[in-house]
Amino acid sequence: MASREDELRNCVVCGDQATGYHFNALTCEGCKGFFRRTVSKSIGPTCPFAGSCEVSKIQRRHCPACRLQKCLDAGMRKDTSSSSVHPSPALAHPGACAASGHTFRRRQHVHGTASHQVYQGPACLPVSDLPSSFRRQTLQQLVYPPRKVTDNKLTHASAFPSIRS
Repeated sequence: MASREDELRNCVVCGDQATGYHFNALTCEGCKGFFRRTVSKSIGPTCPFAGSCEVSKIQRRHCPACRLQKCLDAGMRKDTSSSSVHPSPALAHPGACAASGHTFRRRQHVHGTASHQVYQGPACLPVSDLPSSFRRQTLQQLVYPPRKVTDNKLTHASAFPSIRS
């Protein structure tokens, strides 16, 4: 019998192993890609069996119409972009952390004009465990950790004979 924790790691569409939240639902890579490709088409698939097909890991490719309907029923939304976040085995979702009184840890990386979120460390941090005087400073350091200039690396590297000038 599958435990509750194992069930949370299964794709809500086909039951395969989930890799994270994609388009606002916990899904596997296969269903994520299927949904992305299908919603970009202007014509939706139709089911030859009046929408009564089973969608499972083994049979998920048999009927695209029923698979798409199950994606939509699971809460997948085309207006939500697929996340590049690959969480730890806990498969944390920012909304789940907020609901449990925790803070989702993430960092913004900016490349040109676009930015994306990258998963950082444990999924949820119990904020209530921190003394109130340290909460704000600690949370800022978790989201934007201090960076050191690479002088230490250059100094260390110059100690090797092949790098000295």
